[in-house]
Amino acid sequence: MKMPAKPLSPRELRIWHAFVSMGEDVLERVGRDIARATGLSGPEFGVLSRIRAYGRGEMRQQDLATVMAWEKSRLSHQLSRMEERNLIERRPGKGRATLVALTKIGREKLALALPIRAESVRRNLLARLTPEQIDTIIRVSNLLGDEESQVENP
Repeated sequence: MKMPAKPLSPRELRIWHAFVSMGEDVLERVGRDIARATGLSGPEFGVLSRIRAYGRGEMRQQDLATVMAWEKSRLSHQLSRMEERNLIERRPGKGRATLVALTKIGREKLALALPIRAESVRRNLLARLTPEQIDTIIRVSNLLGDEESQVENP
């Protein structure tokens, strides 16, 4: 019989809560700035920006699910909502693959959102940290993340 896990100590809980709230706070602020300026939700921006970055405007739906780290059903529902807003289109690819492509409206909205994100990230994250703190975040991210998400240290 497996022994129950030892509960987190107060210090461990404090570290965990700090880690979670830090990420959620910055993501919420950046997402809010993007939504106010463009009308895109956080998930919409995430999908559009990844299609552009990884697929140069078009990619297989399964590859998008992998890049987003989303379940297929979650992505499918999100893409249906985005199709209704004419942000993306889905069409048949090779074999049984489905391609997801940015529409003209999706490209335009993304073009508006990218500089908003850049300014918001600078204001809500980078400007609040010293260069040493930024380097520490990069080192910790590289330590905790997988090899595909490794960040170059400037």
